[in-house]
Amino acid sequence: MKKTEMEGYILKNYYKLQSPSFFKFQYVFLDSEDYLADQLFIKYKVTVDFGDEYVKENSPYHVIFCKIRKRDEKKFLDALSEMYDKMLLMGYKDYQEVCDNFIRVVEKNEKEK
Repeated sequence: MKKTEMEGYILKNYYKLQSPSFFKFQYVFLDSEDYLADQLFIKYKVTVDFGDEYVKENSPYHVIFCKIRKRDEKKFLDALSEMYDKMLLMGYKDYQEVCDNFIRVVEKNEKEK
């Protein structure tokens, strides 16, 4: 599984959810209001079934739930691994910090279940 590495740090901008399906995985990931991940999914030829989307007031980031075919998981993760660089190029300089906080909250909530 490929992830963006920055000076020994591995950025994680997604979380894999429990999935009852035999054919699909469920994920939640962090995108921008410009939906930069869409371009990457097209580049990697990944079909994504988008679900719920949440936005915190006055935030440029969107929490997006989706489903992907199990056979497309590697391409999906490869696409998301390019998000950090794309976000920086588009001026989202706090993306790493926001992702860290997002994953910390999601993992904490999962442990409390």
